[in-house]
Order: sequence, then C-alpha cells, then structure tokens
Amino acid sequence: MAYVVKLTAPALRDAEEHSQYILEHSNDDVAANKWRSGLLEASEELASFPASFPRIPESIPSELELRQRLFHSHRLIFRVVGNMVEVLRVYPSAARPLRNLAQRPKYKKSL
Repeated sequence: MAYVVKLTAPALRDAEEHSQYILEHSNDDVAANKWRSGLLEASEELASFPASFPRIPESIPSELELRQRLFHSHRLIFRVVGNMVEVLRVYPSAARPLRNLAQRPKYKKSL
C-alpha cells in the first residue's frame, strides 16, 4: 500500500528555516537547495512502509504514535493516519528532546 505524504505548515517552516541557516552560514545557495530537495526526497520515501521507522524516544503526552526518519542532522517527525503520512516537524537531531510538537528549534545566529 502506498501512502500519501503530506508536509504540514510547521514542517515546511522548519525546513525553510534550516535551509536559510545553511545559506547564511555558507553563502552557498546550491548547498541550501540541495539540503531542501534531499529533505523532500526523504519525506517521499515515507510513502512506502512508514511503520518500519522507529517511534521517537521522547514521551510526549499525546495519543499520537509519533515516528521519526533521520535525514542528515535532522529528524522528520511524522505520524500515520489512515493512508496518509503526515510530517509534523523537521527537528534537529542534536537539539533538546521534544516536549511538545509546538517546540521550536533554536539556531544560533552568526556574529
């Protein structure tokens, strides 16, 4: 069964913020675009066997069964609802553990 993959507005915002971070720190729009397109390809891979990806280690108070797919330095946090995979957040792997899905990653600004 192939699933439909949907990136939510917060996930798209997270991806855009990180690609902007790459651009600001490397001055390389090719690298930023490559990261963003790679992330979109990684999210499309969730259309096949999304349940094979592990659950997130955090215990977020929720009835959602949240899973993760690692992509370079980030985690795609997603859930499966019927025949749809909903990517809820794109979160840095090294950031503090999620307490809730509204938690925003903080990127250090260059001086």
